[in-house]
Amino acid sequence: MKKTNQKKRIGSSSIRNQYPTHIFKEESKEIWALCTSSLSAMAISARMKKSFPDYELCLCNRETFLRMGGKI
Repeated sequence: MKKTNQKKRIGSSSIRNQYPTHIFKEESKEIWALCTSSLSAMAISARMKKSFPDYELCLCNRETFLRMGGKI
């Protein structure tokens, strides 16, 4: 069965609201994600590859995330 009524809207504000610890950089096709442990790194990586295959994932620590303009 195909799901025709669901559309994937990459980069939309509704999707970004689901990922509050992520910074989406549309111009360079990057997603910067706050990562606090190796277990979360594996989970974040798997989820982002599935949800945003065209984007490059960059994992960062708290200091880098805040410097880039992220809010915790």
